[in-house]
Amino acid sequence: MQTLCQVKDPTDKGAWKDKGAGNLCIKCKEGVDKGTKESKPTILVRNDVGKLLLNALLYAGIKTSAQKNALVAIFHSSEDSNENVTPRTFLIRTKTAEARDKLATAIQEYAPSS
Repeated sequence: MQTLCQVKDPTDKGAWKDKGAGNLCIKCKEGVDKGTKESKPTILVRNDVGKLLLNALLYAGIKTSAQKNALVAIFHSSEDSNENVTPRTFLIRTKTAEARDKLATAIQEYAPSS
């Protein structure tokens, strides 16, 4: 799924930083049922050259908020050159509202149940 990924910096009120466009996929550990903590579901967004724009584990109780053709969620990820994982608000823009709804459903389906 082709998406546009933006991140909102909590220290800079109201400003979205464009991370770029890329292909989104949700990966799980092989041989483990999806929707479990053992499956370690991870959402990945890579640009055309292969650079990671978003690499974050899905967690139990993740909430997504639908906007026009976009989905807003809080993912725990690290900065490009930093190893510290912190919660950040991401806006993932899709081409259509149907693609947005499909992505929201997939995130809820793959996220571990409490």
